[in-house]
Amino acid sequence: MHAIESVQTAEQSVIGAIILDEKSLSAVIDIIKPEDFYFAELKSCYEAILKLSRNGKPIDFVTVLTRVTADGVHDKAVMKKLLLRCTEITPSIRNIEQYAKIVANSHKARKLQGTFQSYMLDGVSAENVDEVAEKAMSELFEIVKARTSKKLQNIGDVGLQLFDDYSKNEEDTIRTDTGFTKLDGFLKGMSAGNLIILAARPKVGKTSFALSIAENAAMTGKTVAFYSLEMESREIYERLLSKRAPIAMNTLIDRKFKDKKRSPKIRTEEVNKIAETIDGTYKLPIKINDNPACTVNDIRLETRMLNNLGLIVVDYLQLMRSSRRYDTRNLEIGSICRDLKCLASELGVPVLCLSQLNRVSDENSRPQGKT
Repeated sequence: MHAIESVQTAEQSVIGAIILDEKSLSAVIDIIKPEDFYFAELKSCYEAILKLSRNGKPIDFVTVLTRVTADGVHDKAVMKKLLLRCTEITPSIRNIEQYAKIVANSHKARKLQGTFQSYMLDGVSAENVDEVAEKAMSELFEIVKARTSKKLQNIGDVGLQLFDDYSKNEEDTIRTDTGFTKLDGFLKGMSAGNLIILAARPKVGKTSFALSIAENAAMTGKTVAFYSLEMESREIYERLLSKRAPIAMNTLIDRKFKDKKRSPKIRTEEVNKIAETIDGTYKLPIKINDNPACTVNDIRLETRMLNNLGLIVVDYLQLMRSSRRYDTRNLEIGSICRDLKCLASELGVPVLCLSQLNRVSDENSRPQGKT
């Protein structure tokens, strides 16, 4: 009972603060939506406020009362009493953001309870466990994620923020270098929030190149999350080992064959190099996930918990599946790209996604520009 009263007080304080000072709406419009309100009459008041704002009308006691009772659904005397109550109990206009956060979080709590109850009632079977788990993760993330809508801001304020960054003389934390000088010259580093597509034909070294970028980023101290939908984590590490040891990749691969003619024995000095390399890479902040059924939601849930995240690598796009169903594969790929871009923006890190181009009959593997 106490919790419901607290929610009611917070909802009334939001409405009251806006009526007392209409400029307060700008502080909460991105925090709460009408559906966040628990009490129907207060929800109607907030909807009336938003309609007045969209129409460029003033927001005060009289205009809100007139708007909310215009359709005849609510009794004018009742709503008048409610709005007076809202203005009377509002402790402080300056704290409206805190009141709004209580309203938003209470709505999340109710949705979480409803989601858990629905899955408990529906039940889970051996036939649908994976599907239900994926759906549950998607729904839970949609409930708890922060709203990321951006507002209009004065261009002068943007300039001041930029100048502040320039004047700090600190390392640029919003970019991650690839470690390849010429490429960084073109890209100016991989900017936070960007989705970068690395596309090439099969078997030309996309994974090895992406792994080198990941290694270079990790060498600066930034955490790198590497999602491999094609290769096992051991295969990924073998490529890193071959590069750093250095030992020919064929030597590492061929030792797996039982045919002694094809399996050159790794020499003692090479074993020592492997040991030194493993010791040197042990503390590299690179995290590898080799789940071939990984979705963007899975990546989101894992990476948002990582500290000092500087780069996410996905290998590769065409092997990913969306948690939603689409009529064509092209629509699904488009949706995955949009989700990856949103993920980059939400986490404030670059996402490097590998993509496989179709094979062609000619032997020239270099990209050909149009003339």
